[in-house]
Amino acid sequence: MKKKKKRYNQSQDIKRLCFPEEASISWLPMLLDAYFIADKAIATAIHKRISRGDRLACTKGCSTCCSTHVTIPVYPLEVVGIYWYVIEKMMGPERQVLKRQLAHFRKGSACPFLIEGACSIHPMRPLACRHFNVFNKPCRPGEDPYYTRRQDVLSPDERAKNRAIAAMLPFHGIKDRAKRKIAMKSGFLNSQVRNLHEIDWNNLAMRMDGKRPTLKV
Repeated sequence: MKKKKKRYNQSQDIKRLCFPEEASISWLPMLLDAYFIADKAIATAIHKRISRGDRLACTKGCSTCCSTHVTIPVYPLEVVGIYWYVIEKMMGPERQVLKRQLAHFRKGSACPFLIEGACSIHPMRPLACRHFNVFNKPCRPGEDPYYTRRQDVLSPDERAKNRAIAAMLPFHGIKDRAKRKIAMKSGFLNSQVRNLHEIDWNNLAMRMDGKRPTLKV
């Protein structure tokens, strides 16, 4: 009798981000769990598209979406994660470049975390950035393929996307399972979303210098 071939799951290759600080920073595991849930589902969805003959156009150095998208939704916990990663983890010349960009960032400009065509906070990039994947041909300068060729933009697995979002609810004190279901149905976290381009990133630049302005999330 022929054995059934084991179905390969692309998500098996995805590793969860880990930082030693998880043991002492209560919110960090929540954020990393959320990203892990999303990354696994995205990897599987990409693999399905590729198996159908599509080619992933997003590669290292391709940053058109980082330059053209000015409405990037970020959740409060993601903002906290970005602050922590930039202040505690970024070192060397890149840190100084980013500090200057954050200090002079103006709404409508390219993403302030974009340095020489690459995302300087790639491990902690928001869910919105993780979900945006384009197939078949690279974006033209200034193109938003969501509007020009929607069929080439990955459609997220909504159930997995909601699971990733739900993983962030304990940050808001919503830990009980029943309350989490209510919060997800009511769209609680969606009401907390901010536009990355409307955040005063000058505050983060100041924190990088050791100053302590108020962090509003």
